[in-house]
Amino acid sequence: MSNVLDRPISDFIDVTLSIQESNQTVSDSVKKMEEYGIDSLLVRDEGEIKGIVTYRDVLFDVVSKGKDPTKTKIKEIMHAPLLSIQKNAKIKDAIYLMTRNNVRRLVVFDDKVPIGVISQKVLVGNITKHAIALPELEMPTRIKCPYCSSVFDDKTALSTHIDNIHIGRGLFDGNLSRIDDLGTIYPPYDFPKTI
Repeated sequence: MSNVLDRPISDFIDVTLSIQESNQTVSDSVKKMEEYGIDSLLVRDEGEIKGIVTYRDVLFDVVSKGKDPTKTKIKEIMHAPLLSIQKNAKIKDAIYLMTRNNVRRLVVFDDKVPIGVISQKVLVGNITKHAIALPELEMPTRIKCPYCSSVFDDKTALSTHIDNIHIGRGLFDGNLSRIDDLGTIYPPYDFPKTI
């Protein structure tokens, strides 16, 4: 796993970029996202790339607030300043920057030229291909009696129950005189005798 984190981000970038002018409408910008099959746009303002707009920005800052996407400009919802990283950086550097700044993507530059976008989705999706699967462990909060399925909060209570009910009362030795103290230990329906 550490080998994967030391790989250059250039192995994982999405090089499909769309740079839109800041005065374009959200509606026109979303059409570009759909046309190029991307989920973010770079925003140019006064000749410089100054921000980014994602599909989430459109949903949360336009749609959910009832704004008109044909009148709202992308500069109104863009995230600026732009968070970026150089193409020779390592995956662990990109993950650190995203986590520290609570963002899902970074613009990748080759010196001063944007060459792509690196997203958390792509990084995590590709890293899991190299991960070692670990079994999921779950610690039970309550414990079932293996004999009658009664439920207890801890092993001590279970042990006392087994000693008093199953062993101490002679059920394992065939003494069924106090079996009613347990309640029903058989299903409430009859199983067929033959198949």
